[in-house]
Order: sequence, then structure tokens, then C-alpha cells
Amino acid sequence: RGLLAAPRLRPRSGCREAAGLRAMGFSEEQARRLLGLQPLLGPQRPEAAAAQLLLLGLSAGATLSLLERSPDLLRMPTERLRERAAELRRLGLDGGR
Repeated sequence: RGLLAAPRLRPRSGCREAAGLRAMGFSEEQARRLLGLQPLLGPQRPEAAAAQLLLLGLSAGATLSLLERSPDLLRMPTERLRERAAELRRLGLDGGR
């Protein structure tokens, strides 16, 4: 009573998104940081971008670092990300190399 509640970083639906990111291999902290990028993104969901980078063989930490440095990747349509990831695989980027 009389105390202000701490502001939430994400609405309750973020719990589901965080669980999805943790299932992909992100730690609790990494999922929180990735979801913290959401205000920059509008309605896009970060899971699609993260999934494509993980499929390239990047670790959860490398994926988070890349998305924090280049949040424009999160604004890209999922199909476009898939195309770019396929092209990188075709060029030999695999296993994070």
C-alpha cells in the first residue's frame, strides 16, 4: 500500500515468449535481454530472428550479442531472414563459423 509497483518489462504474454526462448537454449537473463529489445521492434516477435540465427549454428550468447548490436535484424520479415540464412549456409556459414 502506498508503494509504487515496479514496472513490468513485458506483459504477461512475454512469459510465453521467454519460455520459448529458454526452450531454444537462451538463459533466463538472455531471454529477458532479448525480450527487452521488443520496444524497438513494434509488433514483431524476436523468436523468429533468434531461431534463424540459432539454425546457422550460432550459440545463444552469440545470437543475443548480434541482435543487440543489429536490432534491425529483428524488424526483418521472417521469410527474408530465412532466405538470408539459407544463402549464408550455401556460402559455407555453418556451425557459427
